[in-house]
Amino acid sequence: MAHRERFIPQRVGQLTSGLCGLPWPEDHNGAEQFRAFSRLTSALYHYEFHDREQLVLEAWERVGDDSDAAAVVVAELTGLLDGANYVPVSAAELDYALANESLIPLRLEVDLDDYDELLIYRRGSQMTTVEVPKWMGLRSGERAITIDDRVVVYTRVKSQSWFDGREIDPAKRNLVPGHISLRQFQNVPRADIEMLLPSTRVGLRLIDSLYIGVPAVATGLAVLATKLLPTLGLIFLMVGAWLGFRDEQPKIDQTALVILVIGAVTLGSFVFRQWTKLKNRRLEYLKTLTEALYFRTLGAGPGVFHTLLSSAEQQEVAEVLLAYRFLLASSGGLTASELDTEVETWLRDDGHGDIDFEVADAVAKLRRLEVIEGDITMQALPLHESLVLLDRRWDDLFRYPPAESEAPSSGRDGPVAAANRFPRLIRLRSVIDRYRGRVGERRTRREADFYVHTNGDDERV
Repeated sequence: MAHRERFIPQRVGQLTSGLCGLPWPEDHNGAEQFRAFSRLTSALYHYEFHDREQLVLEAWERVGDDSDAAAVVVAELTGLLDGANYVPVSAAELDYALANESLIPLRLEVDLDDYDELLIYRRGSQMTTVEVPKWMGLRSGERAITIDDRVVVYTRVKSQSWFDGREIDPAKRNLVPGHISLRQFQNVPRADIEMLLPSTRVGLRLIDSLYIGVPAVATGLAVLATKLLPTLGLIFLMVGAWLGFRDEQPKIDQTALVILVIGAVTLGSFVFRQWTKLKNRRLEYLKTLTEALYFRTLGAGPGVFHTLLSSAEQQEVAEVLLAYRFLLASSGGLTASELDTEVETWLRDDGHGDIDFEVADAVAKLRRLEVIEGDITMQALPLHESLVLLDRRWDDLFRYPPAESEAPSSGRDGPVAAANRFPRLIRLRSVIDRYRGRVGERRTRREADFYVHTNGDDERV
């Protein structure tokens, strides 16, 4: 059975507009209130993900010196990948990539035992048909391949003692013992996943060996027949005399020395040319691999966390909006199975593809936000009531009542009561007033400096 993607391929703004376009049979102001619901939900999740961002970035800075920090990074990374609807690459998929021919015309070699930890996650797979060159570009054929829209690779290399015990030089595998790497890629062919690993090495294919070896043999025979026969004959005479097969020692004169030098130069030139061809072939393949990685790399290290945090936040909010909107549209309520069917049908009919909506996760989020009721058959609270609850939840995030020693309230609507009920609004107004005051002072000073008073007249500088 084909794998169904959990990823919802729309940002929150686009999804909100699409859900607002659905019928609102009773409340004519429903679309505008639902947009407000979307904004409040996004704000709440953004605040939550801001705290997660601070946690994981601080842990990443200490990951080389603190084993607990590394555990935090791995735990938070897998949580973000799951929240962003990535799926892990299975061992069977990785074995398939290692065993089968890649889309890129290279033979890639990698040893998975070099890593203490290896996490590969992917998202957004799709089948496509590409043209593959054959017969050294003289012909081409079509090939159906799977492309993953996003791939994240996390690796932790084994210690130096492990490499020493196996007499392996990690530098030859482009590895640093104990090093942790985190990278994100885009548009990766499924059969080329192994090229994303740090220790991937380029090898020669059979066609490359034939391409270099057959001309080398032909050229070697021609050189042997035309230029090396005199030299080889003299060498055989010398070796035979040295081994005692001949009683007569060959005469080494100036002509013999010239023959030996010419033969040595010819042989050395031939070997150097073949070695250069082999080296250039490898450099060409390394260039191909480097270009493939360059155009597919999206980020590394902390940059990957920023991207994953944003993506996970978008997916979490999208699941909440979808589940709440279709529960809201059902007057009699829906079971989890019915809600799952409603959402997946709408996503499919709206052109998003066959998406596996995580209804259990979405319902759990709605219960945490307290905007639905019911156990088996669930029903959404009215939009206005939900907005009041979400607004109260947002206000509680920033509620800091004054100390008892501060001035008491002058009544029910006094300044202290107002500060308790609208702390963000009062602070925001005070910040704006101070900012406007500073701007006015700077503008006055600039205008004063803009004119120079001389002889009682204003002269523009």
